[in-house]
Amino acid sequence: MSFSGAFKKVFRKRRLTLREKEAMYGRLFILPWLIGLVYFFIIPFITAVYYTFTKIRIGDSGLEFTFVGFENYLYAFTKDPNYIRTLTSSIGSMLYQVPVVVFFSMFVAYVLRDEFKGRTFARTIFFFPVIIASGVVITILKENVMGDVSQAASSTTLFRVENIRMILINSGVPMWLGQFIVNTISQLFDLTWRSGVQILLLMAALHNIPKSFYEAAVIEGATEWEKFWKITFPMVSPTLLVAVIYSIIDYFTDYGNQVMRMVVTQLNNGRFEYSTTIAIVYFAIIMVIILIVNRVIGRRVVYLT
Repeated sequence: MSFSGAFKKVFRKRRLTLREKEAMYGRLFILPWLIGLVYFFIIPFITAVYYTFTKIRIGDSGLEFTFVGFENYLYAFTKDPNYIRTLTSSIGSMLYQVPVVVFFSMFVAYVLRDEFKGRTFARTIFFFPVIIASGVVITILKENVMGDVSQAASSTTLFRVENIRMILINSGVPMWLGQFIVNTISQLFDLTWRSGVQILLLMAALHNIPKSFYEAAVIEGATEWEKFWKITFPMVSPTLLVAVIYSIIDYFTDYGNQVMRMVVTQLNNGRFEYSTTIAIVYFAIIMVIILIVNRVIGRRVVYLT
């Protein structure tokens, strides 16, 4: 065999199997995401963590960094009178807002699942806020438009929050339950506008449930209540977990969240290192909450094998 023949035999390109081609295409598909993850999240995150251990000043040559150790963290937890209070208030609001959003989303998705006249229009109405409003837009809308509406409606007695509070107290409702109802009513607009994505996810999950399951349940004489808890709820439980986690992240990252506003305020005041510190702590707490929720709810999620 000639030298050129042996060379071609050794370095001849081997044909890829179907599984190897699929793996290669999958890597190429996620490559832009990996590049974005490294350059737009991991590197900035490491840089931000470094900032939290420094004191930043703007000098003649640009930013000047002085290593101060855990001073910024100690200030946030021991000296700042607002951070702990704002953080606990934000977490407390999340504990009741997220269940309300998920329950409302499940209810609306269940209603919009069936065929009826105007279903497309109704679906558009509930998903419309996701299209036109996000972050700053929805905050401006709530503070201006809804603020004017509430002032204009101040003459109406039934739907004023303080009047509802007094009605509940006089009715003998427990204080914690009355406060929960009042907070929910006062933030009904916000909670409704937060539900668009969750409604879409849950509607997709409901449409993926095989109709044969319900047909078999009807033959067995199951009621609507039994069909919901025995078929619908278990089948959509994976999507419910996604909706809960999405709602938690959406609440904590909302521009109207007080901790987020505190981060922006500190940044505008030129306290770059402290703004980064409270943001990193906030991020860590959010991750812990998500892990706990995933651990607790994930045990009860039903996956079809």
